Amino acid sequence: MKLSQKAFTLLELLVVMAILALLVGLGLRTFGSVQQKSRDSKRKEDLQSISKTLELYYNDFKHYPYASGGKILGCGENSTEACEWGDVWQNTSNQTLYMSKMPRDPGGNQYFYLADAGGTSYRLFAYLENTEDESVVLNEDDEPAYYGGTYCRIIDTVLTASTCNYIIMSTNIIDAPTVVDSY
Repeated sequence: MKLSQKAFTLLELLVVMAILALLVGLGLRTFGSVQQKSRDSKRKEDLQSISKTLELYYNDFKHYPYASGGKILGCGENSTEACEWGDVWQNTSNQTLYMSKMPRDPGGNQYFYLADAGGTSYRLFAYLENTEDESVVLNEDDEPAYYGGTYCRIIDTVLTASTCNYIIMSTNIIDAPTVVDSY
């Protein structure tokens, strides 16, 4: 009596392995997309939080903090020093604490702050990774673009010009800054 053994053929094993590889690839892509969207959501929350704090600062000083190199000049003695992203935002002359910790970009990039010379308005910028996000700035052809003169994205350890694609502005500003096509 001969026993018959049933086993998978090499072709069947290869097909199963290809299907598993395809499923793993799709899962990783979806996971990466979810992570990008999560970081972008955090960026938007961070800028909203900073915006609210800027209004508190305005109530104290009757102007928004000035800017230097994309940073807020609102820390230290008489709020004249640049606040570092990730550090405390405090006026040390009167111990007014504005933020116990300034937010940092969750992806290792940089937020960017601009104020007009009189401190009557401000703009806060970030780089959103998901270029399909409805908040990303678009050019005339409805394609993703950047704001000119901004520095948000770190590419190969270098803070790169015109790389911010998301903005929050003080309520007294109508027009956004110049859009640059760089994608």
